[in-house]
Amino acid sequence: MIKQHILFVDDEPMVLQGLQRLLRPFRLEWDMAFVEGAQQALDHLATYPCDVIVTDMRMPGMNGVELLKEVMRRHPAIVRIVLSGHADQELVSQCVGSAHQYISKPCDPDQLKALIRNACILSGRLVDEEVRKVIGAIDQLPTIPELYLKLKSALQSEGVESRALGDIIQCDIGMTAKILKVVNSSFFGLRRVISTPHDAVNYLGIDTIRTLVLTNSIFEELKPFKTQNLTLNDLWHHSMSVAGAAKAIAQIEKLESTDVEQASVGGILHDVGILILASNFPYIYDKVAELVEEENISVVTAEQEFFGVTHAEIGAYLLGLWGLPSEILNIVSLHHRVHLQDEKRVTPLIAVHAADVLCGIHEQYPLFKTGRLNQEALERSGMWGRRETWEPLVREVVSGAGGG
Repeated sequence: MIKQHILFVDDEPMVLQGLQRLLRPFRLEWDMAFVEGAQQALDHLATYPCDVIVTDMRMPGMNGVELLKEVMRRHPAIVRIVLSGHADQELVSQCVGSAHQYISKPCDPDQLKALIRNACILSGRLVDEEVRKVIGAIDQLPTIPELYLKLKSALQSEGVESRALGDIIQCDIGMTAKILKVVNSSFFGLRRVISTPHDAVNYLGIDTIRTLVLTNSIFEELKPFKTQNLTLNDLWHHSMSVAGAAKAIAQIEKLESTDVEQASVGGILHDVGILILASNFPYIYDKVAELVEEENISVVTAEQEFFGVTHAEIGAYLLGLWGLPSEILNIVSLHHRVHLQDEKRVTPLIAVHAADVLCGIHEQYPLFKTGRLNQEALERSGMWGRRETWEPLVREVVSGAGGG
């Protein structure tokens, strides 16, 4: 068994000793090092590469935020976690960009173990080291410029309501992913999993959202894709169409309200991996798009040829690092492999898969023509005979989203 290399950083020797005792049962699975302070951590990393760094926030000289920013610059593939008992609002807000996740002290060893193990399993699937480095360095995703400016304008208005902010955020892939990252971390003492932008805004409050957006810039108006065969607006139209169609399918099949919400958010985020690959590897992704059109093959087959992984795996990896709910990760990871789901009922994943395939039929972009509905999965869920009922719903949604 290959051990994962984990580096723990704290300026208090007694804390490090406590962590060593707490984590002793995991020493057969992890190769752990414990160092005092940020400079020792950077010196250690210069000699001994690691998979995960776990650091305290408040330390003399260089604090945890500064350390993680430096690690992000020098070693972007490393998973970055804050483990701290301090909840200073300013430091916490700064940490949103440099830390993948935040865990509060006293630490639950099972939570920490699950977090590190999941991150290592996911990263182990990314065979290309360059891809791992790019994803590790991501702290923001491209946003639709008009939506970003609309959100800033709304936040500068005294009478803005949380519902209006949620409406804007849920129309953008990057903003949806980032707000769910923030709210589902331990930054804000969350007591339950939140999976929709509206719930995130309600939980955090307008003042906190205003601080995060206007002061700490957790969203930014980033440059358009450099791809020739795909634009940010193409991906936006497809994602909004799938979100609307998945929600409509979930509703007509009388799913619970929480499942309807998950289908909608899963639809928004299902192709976040394309957003990552197209914005960071534009020239290679143009070749993916060309191969899809010339050979009439699926996008995941083309991605596998050029990257060794697919957008589904890439998207699930980043969102997993960001601590998004497992239900959303499941949709992002399996929307092209829905047959791997064992449940014998219609689920949000089934709704997103069906919406993705059916939207592709009515859209003009070859990249999103993902192929056929998975008969095995739909028969198992008792939904194979519902295709003709879904199709006109999807056609209407695509037309309304401007994708036709």
